[in-house]
Amino acid sequence: MISLDFKSYPQMMEMNMSNFVVRVTSHYCGNGYNVDLIRWDKSGSGMKVCKAFNVSSEKADKEAQRVAELYDATIERHR
Repeated sequence: MISLDFKSYPQMMEMNMSNFVVRVTSHYCGNGYNVDLIRWDKSGSGMKVCKAFNVSSEKADKEAQRVAELYDATIERHR
């Protein structure tokens, strides 16, 4: 049986929102852009989630701004 200390649960589940980065990169075909949300952990590794794939520059910028506001993330543009 596993016991949980519910007093420390909020601290366990607390996310540091500054660990999020929204990255806009060129799509491999060269005609569009990808928007990814990356969450970095303490060990320096990150998990990437695609938020937009092969979209125009305008759509990529709008999606990057939307996601950055939701996650209080910084935006990196690699074009």
